[in-house]
Amino acid sequence: MTQTIARKFVKKIDKIVDFIVVLFLFSFLLYGGYSIWDSNQMYNRAGSAAYAVYRPTREEETDFEQLKSINPNVFGWITVFGTHIDYPLLQSDDNLRYVHTNARGEPARSGAIFLDFRNNQDFTDFNNIIYGHDMAREAMFGGIVRFEEEHFFELHRYGMLFTGEKYYGIEFFSFLLVDAHDFEIYNPTIADPELKEILIQRFFDEAIQYRELDITINNRLVVLSTCTQRITNGRHILVGRLMEEVPEDAFEGVQEDRAGASGIDQLGLTMGSLLVIFVTAGITLFIIKKKRKKSGDLEEEMSLPEKERKRSTLLEEFLFLFGKVAMILITLSLLFVFVFGAMQVNDSSMNPAMREGDIVLFQRIGAEIGVFDAIVVSYNGQLQVRRVVAVGGDSIDITDQGLMINGLLQQELHIFEETTQFEEGIRFPITVPEGEIFILGDSRTRAQDSRIYGTVRIDDVLGSVVTVIRRRNL
Repeated sequence: MTQTIARKFVKKIDKIVDFIVVLFLFSFLLYGGYSIWDSNQMYNRAGSAAYAVYRPTREEETDFEQLKSINPNVFGWITVFGTHIDYPLLQSDDNLRYVHTNARGEPARSGAIFLDFRNNQDFTDFNNIIYGHDMAREAMFGGIVRFEEEHFFELHRYGMLFTGEKYYGIEFFSFLLVDAHDFEIYNPTIADPELKEILIQRFFDEAIQYRELDITINNRLVVLSTCTQRITNGRHILVGRLMEEVPEDAFEGVQEDRAGASGIDQLGLTMGSLLVIFVTAGITLFIIKKKRKKSGDLEEEMSLPEKERKRSTLLEEFLFLFGKVAMILITLSLLFVFVFGAMQVNDSSMNPAMREGDIVLFQRIGAEIGVFDAIVVSYNGQLQVRRVVAVGGDSIDITDQGLMINGLLQQELHIFEETTQFEEGIRFPITVPEGEIFILGDSRTRAQDSRIYGTVRIDDVLGSVVTVIRRRNL
C-alpha cells in the first residue's frame, strides 16, 4: 500500500514538473513570437514601403497631396537611389517634434525624416540639414552607415529631392563622422563666404569616404544626419550637392533595394523558426521516449515478482524525476548566471524611467555598453541601475548651464531635473580614464552616482538593461 501511494505521489510530481516545463517553453515561445511580431510591426510602419503609395511622380501627385492633407508639415520627398531611404520630408517649428512623431502625425519611436526648422523649404540655403533616426534593417536613415564602405559609396552616388514645387537631383560626395554639437557643420544659416569655404574644405579633409567634385560656395548642399554610438554625441552625415536635373536611377526596379524594412527580418524569422522546431521536436521526442520507456518497463515488469516489480519501478521513476528537476534547475541557473540577470530596483535614482520596486532584466553576455545605455553596475556590493553619459577619454564638467561633455552642453530629452554637483561629491571637471565610464541616475537631484563616487570600471558593469517589468503590472 505504501509503495502504491509513493508511486502515485512521484507520478503526480512528475506530471506537475512536465506541465511547468511545457508552460515555461510555451510562454517563452509566445513572448518570443510576440517580440518578433512587435518588432516587425514597428519596422513595417517605419519602412519606406509603408509610404510608397504617397511617393510623388512627375505625372501624378494625388497620393502625395493626400499625405499632406493628413499632416500639413509634409512638404517634400527625399530618395537616395539604391537604398531604403525613400521618404516624405517634413518640417516643424522646432527640431524635436518629429523625433518621436511619424509622417502621419502619429506618436512613433521611429520618428520621421525632417528638415532643420531654420532652413527654407525651397532649399535655397547653402547648408540644408535633414535629420532621421539610425534604425536597424536600414529603416529611416539606418542605411547611411553603409556609405562608410568604399564599394557602397562608389556605387551609390545619386538621389532625388522634391521640394513640393520642383524636382532636384542630389550628387553625394562626402561621408563623415562628426559631433552633434559641431556648430560649424550644423549651421543651416551660414552666409559668410569664408565660412562656406571652410565648411566645404572640412567635408573633404575629415571625410571617411569622398569623391573629387568641384564644390563651390555657389552650390547648395544637402546634409543627411543620423546618430551613431561610435563616439559620445556622434553623428554620421552624408553630404551631397543639389543638381538641376534628376539623374537616372540605376537601381530602379531592383526588388532588393525597394523592399525597405517592410519584410519580416530574415535573421529573426530564421532564429524564431529554428527555436519553434527544436522545442517542438524536443517535447515530442521526450513524450515518445517516455511512452516507450513505460511500455518497455511494463513488459519487463511482467517477468518479475510483484514486490520486486513495484520496488524497481518506484526507484526508476524517482530517479528519473530527480534527474529531470536537477537538469531544469541547472539549466535555469546557468541561464541566469551567465546569460541574463534580474534585479529589483531598490531606489528612486532612475525616476521616471524606472521606479522603486520595478524588476529589471539585464543581459550579461555580449552586452555592448554605449552612451545613454541603462546598465546594472555593482558598487560597494550593491546592484544599481544607472545611465552611461560618458566613456573613456571624455571630459566631464557640471556648470550652472548643466552637464557638459567635451565642452558641449548636453541636451537630454529624457531628463526632467537640473544636473548639479554635490557638495560631498567629486570636483569637476574630470577626464574619464580608459576602461571606465561616467554614470548618472535619471533623477539628478537624488541619485547616488558618479558625481559622488567617481567613474566606475567597465569590469564592474554586470550588463545592459533589456527590459523593465513595471511594479504596477505585478
